Amino acid sequence: MKHLTLRRPCLRDELRRYLLAFLLGFGSLLVVIIPIMIADGGYFIYYGDYNSQQIPFYNLANDAVRSGSMGWNWYTDLGANFIGSYAFYLLGSPFFWLTTILPRSWVTFSMPFLLCLKHGIASLTAYAYIQRFVRNKDAALIGGMLYAFSGFQLFNIFFNHFQDVTEFFPLLLIAMEECVNQNRRGVFALSVALLAVINYFFFTGQVVFLVLYFIVRCFSKDFHATPKKFFVLLLEAVMGVMLACAILLPAALAVLENNRVSEHLYGMDMVAYNDRTRLWRILLSLFMIPDVPARPNLFSSDNAKWASIGGYLPLFSMAGVLSFLKQRDGHWAKRLTLICAVCACVPILNSAFYALNGSYYARWFYMPILILAMMTAYGLDNREIQWKYGFRICFGFMAAFGLISLLPTKENDKIKWFSFAEYPLHFYLVLAVCVGGLVIGAYLLHRRQKAKLFMRLTLIYTTGFCIACTMTVVYFGAFAPARARTYVDHAIDPKQEISVSVSEDDFFRVDISENCDNYPMLWKLPCMRTFHSIVPVSIMEFYDSLGITRDVASRADTSYYALRGLFSVKYYFDQEELMMLGDIEPKIDLPGFEYETTENGFQRFRNTEYVPMGFTFDTYISKEMWDGTAENQRTNLLMRALILSEKQIDKYGDWMQSLSTEDVRMTETDYLAECGERAASACDTFSYDSDGFEATITLDSPNLVFFSVPYDEGWSATVNGEPVSVEQVDIGFMAVPVEAGDDTIVFTYETPGLKAGIWISLGGVVLLVGYLLVCHKVVKRTPADEVISCIDYPESAEAAALAALEEQTDTNKKSKAKKKSK
Repeated sequence: MKHLTLRRPCLRDELRRYLLAFLLGFGSLLVVIIPIMIADGGYFIYYGDYNSQQIPFYNLANDAVRSGSMGWNWYTDLGANFIGSYAFYLLGSPFFWLTTILPRSWVTFSMPFLLCLKHGIASLTAYAYIQRFVRNKDAALIGGMLYAFSGFQLFNIFFNHFQDVTEFFPLLLIAMEECVNQNRRGVFALSVALLAVINYFFFTGQVVFLVLYFIVRCFSKDFHATPKKFFVLLLEAVMGVMLACAILLPAALAVLENNRVSEHLYGMDMVAYNDRTRLWRILLSLFMIPDVPARPNLFSSDNAKWASIGGYLPLFSMAGVLSFLKQRDGHWAKRLTLICAVCACVPILNSAFYALNGSYYARWFYMPILILAMMTAYGLDNREIQWKYGFRICFGFMAAFGLISLLPTKENDKIKWFSFAEYPLHFYLVLAVCVGGLVIGAYLLHRRQKAKLFMRLTLIYTTGFCIACTMTVVYFGAFAPARARTYVDHAIDPKQEISVSVSEDDFFRVDISENCDNYPMLWKLPCMRTFHSIVPVSIMEFYDSLGITRDVASRADTSYYALRGLFSVKYYFDQEELMMLGDIEPKIDLPGFEYETTENGFQRFRNTEYVPMGFTFDTYISKEMWDGTAENQRTNLLMRALILSEKQIDKYGDWMQSLSTEDVRMTETDYLAECGERAASACDTFSYDSDGFEATITLDSPNLVFFSVPYDEGWSATVNGEPVSVEQVDIGFMAVPVEAGDDTIVFTYETPGLKAGIWISLGGVVLLVGYLLVCHKVVKRTPADEVISCIDYPESAEAAALAALEEQTDTNKKSKAKKKSK
């Protein structure tokens, strides 16, 4: 009993610190967000991707999960594999699944609180990792806050789903340390599974970093790696991947053909960045609060605006890191940091964290940032580390950036001063905050030299400075209240209903004006204009054949008017302010569209030549002839003829006539006439759900029935109950052969890789359970008191005395508070 009595206070203290770590992270962000929520009527309206992707995606996915519609999603672009499209954004996030128990109307309100929750957990997990390497737990708490509010984290509030990765990443390193040093089995496998499920894109970089981490740590006396333990880690990593396959495999199959994944670096691009500002921006982000996404400030560039370049540590900047690097030669953290620095500067090494992807991203920086936060906490706790060197370099960089901002620019043969920075006032505000942080940091380290109370005060200042840094980023990016209110009224507020709607038996698509990406997702309307990176590759191939850029969004402008007929677009919503002269009705530059009404801040135009889903063609055009047609003539041609391959022409060419070269050119009048022809041949009924769609049609002769649904390997079809081949036509869409008479067409969708992924995951569960049972019998855990400490410096008597004094001061405050409450 005496033994238990001695252990309980220790456990209580540790739990209290974990709770404190969480509350500091959670509360600090909440303090920043609450004023915005008050101004925005309870919502957190930021800007850019947060508004146009994160909010609509959470609402759409909430609908899909609560209705059990997790197969084909009709509200994402022209249609998409739900698991494949949303595994990157939210499907593996435990926080998204929390929202599925909420009514849809509460989802958007919950998002800022979930964001605070993520920062709280990031602080907690970082604390759990860092406390292994420092003596003073307050130093670990400081390190946790530095990680949770690092420049990378502040930048990526813009990308809400990135926070799911960063908050749990420290668990991977903790699990590896536990497996190697204490023979703890199974935890590494579960950590791998968790991170693989959360986001496969980031997981590829984590694999690379873990390999580097393991190799570098092998040269440390406190890391008891052996060949046997390496293979144990490898086995657990395989089991973790198996556990994740239910989501990981369908997501991988959906994304592998994406051209953003298949692009790679070659030649000089492998060894040097072609953007001359990139290294400067990386350097700036280490020493100063990061630029707001899409708004590079001092080193302005149109390239990689969303690359997540950020590494700043609040209050201390790189002062602690540089001091550590200078004075801890041979330390594993120094080796790992230098390796990561080289990787960041060499394009091919940087891309190694993303399967050698040719697009530039810095979205792996959060991993070395955790090590930088640990080094800073180490430097605060170890009194042998002198900080003057680090502070001098940081102040030097601040001065250099300040001088660079004064460089003259030339525009229209006129020399301009104080305009080098894109947003001068914000730059100088950030510079002042960062310099102020260094001054406070130097003051705190001076207190340490004078043997005054230091660590608890430093924790308080660090927390306050984390709040200040977050404010400089978030308040600069957030919508003004009036603009946020407009966005809420027009897009989010459930009271502002659009009067048109689709149903299972009445399907159509809409289009919407520029700068209103994904509004229809919130209105529950399928839309051809969509801001979404992960869609079927057939959509990308289709737009590419028309000369339309389709990288992160489908945004065909009104000059490609024929696409509205091909895609069964029934309404166009225009938010632009049009001149209203007398009784003249608003007009839109889309043939066949007429003004109908104004609602919810939009002028709604109806397509008088609307073509329902599922129709036939009288003519076809060969792929060879299509490739030889000028791009500016192709769009209209899609409503006159079906694009077929040579193999398809051999099978179905007798059912249609070949298009002559004289019929290639089409006017607007021709297009409208073709819309009438297609509508006359359209299906009598069309119904849809997540598992596919069903249509009925009556044909006078055999023909291919075309559906503007993206081609995907998961589709299969029957006509009158008999299986038929699903043909990929018009570059990216589907058609099926149908005989003359009354026909029923049924398309069925099964997510590619889902069944196999579930079976692999179940196999992983069985394997893990068996593995743990064997380990329970065979493997002996190494007691904590027998493990060589990760802390490689002694605690000085002076430091111990100060720590005891701080603890006593804290206890006295609590005692006084209790007496007052009584």
